[in-house]
Amino acid sequence: MPRRTCASSLAPFALAATLLVGTGCDTFTVDEPPKPSIVGLVDGVLSDVSAPFVLSFSEPIVPSSLRLRVVRYEIDAEGNLFDEDADPDTDLAVLFDSASTEGGAAVLDDARSTATITFASPPPIGPQLALLIDPGLRDEAGNVWKVRQVMKFGYQFSCGSGQPTTFPEYGKYFWLITVDKPVPAQIQLLSELRVEPSTGEFVVQMTNGERNRELDCSMYGLTCAATQVCRTLPMPKCVVPSEKAGTVEEYVDYVADATSEVGFSFTIHGCIQDQPDGTYAFTNAPADVVTKKPAVVVSGINLSSSWKTDDDGVLRGSGTFTAEDVGLGAPPNTVPSGKGTGSHSERRIPDDFAPPIPPPPAD
Repeated sequence: MPRRTCASSLAPFALAATLLVGTGCDTFTVDEPPKPSIVGLVDGVLSDVSAPFVLSFSEPIVPSSLRLRVVRYEIDAEGNLFDEDADPDTDLAVLFDSASTEGGAAVLDDARSTATITFASPPPIGPQLALLIDPGLRDEAGNVWKVRQVMKFGYQFSCGSGQPTTFPEYGKYFWLITVDKPVPAQIQLLSELRVEPSTGEFVVQMTNGERNRELDCSMYGLTCAATQVCRTLPMPKCVVPSEKAGTVEEYVDYVADATSEVGFSFTIHGCIQDQPDGTYAFTNAPADVVTKKPAVVVSGINLSSSWKTDDDGVLRGSGTFTAEDVGLGAPPNTVPSGKGTGSHSERRIPDDFAPPIPPPPAD
């Protein structure tokens, strides 16, 4: 799109050069490729799974350059989608592909600026999904996207009237929350979850997960420095305590910390509902959490997700993370920094391996 700038907006050295040759405004044009946006997306979430999926472009596109896919957002420990990783046994779980008619249909409007997807069957509610736009998308002037665009989104699940559920009444779980905005971060949580099977209502105590400083790397032939801890997965290594976890399988390296200067714990309530495809839809009422170091106040946390038992009998979930506001600094001097958005994944921990985790409060 064309852009115009005045000398006063230039960097200091460029401004000085401009003053030597004269004043006024210089005009230059930067024609960018068409920018896509998902219509109705609020904090990474769409509210109505029955409504058509609408994608808007900042300018008309060349129809033949558009290839869309909607997939489950699943990544490896390095953050690669399953068709990008080194594992030949993993691939994208594709829900829709504009190159095929099996998952639905996509229609581009006459102005070539809006694409509408009508799914053959409703997308799943709860899990983190992604819209993939293949490289090559361009406008009539030939301005082209040379990389694949990955646009994350999900559909919100809301609690209705209480319904019976077959979700386990009790369990301990390890969660990885990936915060995209306002500040990229990873949060590790250990939880104890209790469910009322007759209504699907749950209460869960979420507690900060910290790398276990008691793990001994000497059995792997490693000697860790005093500032390091032992990581056993995906392979033994001495790491700093703040090292991010790659996957939820690394629960073996974490312990619950509710009381130290970096520890915290909070309670959330919500509901779980059995779905026709054998999965479980999960959501919670907005909850708040306050941490001491760093001092952060997160208001209105919501975790909306889809859970299922895998082929190995492990109950797993994934979905969207939102927060009404992420504030920096301790109350009453907390400074709002904006809404929180991101994704999360979790798995049940074997009962005979689970570390001590604070339980939810008694009714």
